[in-house]
Amino acid sequence: MNKDEKKCIGIICGGGNYPKLVAQACIEKEIDFCMLLLKGFSDASLDINQDSKNYKGTLSVKLGDIGVSLDFFRKNNVDKIVFVGDVKRPNFNELSLDKKGASWLLKLGKAIFLGDDALLKAIAKLANEEGFEIIAGTDLLEDIFVSNGIFTNKYPTEAEIFDIKIGFNAAKNLGILDIGQSVIVHDGLVLGVECVEGTDNLIERCAKLRKSSRGGVLVKTSKPQQDQRLDLPTVGENTINLLNVNGFSGFIIESKKCIVINKKSIIKQANDFSMFFGGSEDGIIK
Repeated sequence: MNKDEKKCIGIICGGGNYPKLVAQACIEKEIDFCMLLLKGFSDASLDINQDSKNYKGTLSVKLGDIGVSLDFFRKNNVDKIVFVGDVKRPNFNELSLDKKGASWLLKLGKAIFLGDDALLKAIAKLANEEGFEIIAGTDLLEDIFVSNGIFTNKYPTEAEIFDIKIGFNAAKNLGILDIGQSVIVHDGLVLGVECVEGTDNLIERCAKLRKSSRGGVLVKTSKPQQDQRLDLPTVGENTINLLNVNGFSGFIIESKKCIVINKKSIIKQANDFSMFFGGSEDGIIK
């Protein structure tokens, strides 16, 4: 890294719109940035203004291309790295690794057999040892969280408020085990908890488990032990579309700890679908 050159942020891009929002924030704040697109996960274009003076380039890599990725960051004088977007846990037995990647795998040790949170923390530690500071994508964005309260025209019923409290407690206990971040509850019964399948599959699976054709609440929280720089729970337009298609009543996220992509659009969609949407710090609706 050339200490005389202007420093640059390296954005490691998974799937979804979150990476694009972080890149756009860098442009607006006139922060130099480059992007590492993870093949099979990230949109190849991200539809950003590549003519911006702050955009320093993009490289598309496989998950195991660690050496190439580090060289790319050093070439662009990166001193800070941000992990953003959805990435599914790889099968380490089938992962193609370069020399540096093989070295990292050995250093990760037992972390590869633990949950996602433990694995990400171990990867962040290795990146620190390479000389890079890990920052949160939320440090670059404004108005990305929600406060306490219901933000839609529709308000949950007393029965749904009870389901929300059950779901919040269940999600927090799930997080302690480093398994998942989302729970679906209907009529006081936990229909399902999020595992490696992800939230979308959880929604579709639980729709088939209800006693009635409609109803139920999605609750999403952060893990109690979670590193706030890494893998914060995220909701976007696809989440609310799936909830609507599958007949759910609404969803609640943990306030100030769950990322909301395009908040105004999500609130509008929820109103259009006659669903409720809100935030809570403890599962209590105030």
